[in-house]
Amino acid sequence: MRAFITDFGGVLMRTPSDKSRRELEAQLGLPLNSIEARIFNSDQSTRSQLGEMSVAEFWERTAQELGTDISPIELRRRIFADDVFDHELMNLIRSLRATFKIGMISNTWDDGRHFFSDVLHIASAFDTLVISAEEKVMKPDPRIYQIALERLDVSAPEAVFLDDVIENVQGAVALGMHGIHFQTAQQAMRDMRQLLRLD
Repeated sequence: MRAFITDFGGVLMRTPSDKSRRELEAQLGLPLNSIEARIFNSDQSTRSQLGEMSVAEFWERTAQELGTDISPIELRRRIFADDVFDHELMNLIRSLRATFKIGMISNTWDDGRHFFSDVLHIASAFDTLVISAEEKVMKPDPRIYQIALERLDVSAPEAVFLDDVIENVQGAVALGMHGIHFQTAQQAMRDMRQLLRLD
């Protein structure tokens, strides 16, 4: 193996509690467990992740559609209020840099690079950040994996890919990459150590 590539949301950044989202639904009079679909799976969410709509416009439209006087900035803050960053997993990824080429493929909005670089300060741990809004293509489209492989200058069989969405893992495996389906942090790190022969 020569490269390790990871997803971001659901892997490095996870939402262990849904308290803030359920409280927001109650305030807005929305059905229980419905707001995630509006934020992550709507047509305009897809458009924004493909770079066809700015992240600012996405949150403005979402606030309008919800019929709320909550500002777009506050709406976004509350959606992600319970998110937790996994420093232990990030430290393991950083430790790989001496031996492996490291990449990230993220289906995310046009401010993703700013978030990784200037908010979380993790961009320096990666040789390449492949962001869907910048590339105009999303996982599991094979083109986005090819972009990462080309930028890392490795072949598919030389790379391990980690993602919490099974369809995205399957997309990578279909190209010949080695896939890890993230289910828990401990399981993912164990599988990483095994595939990358760290132990």
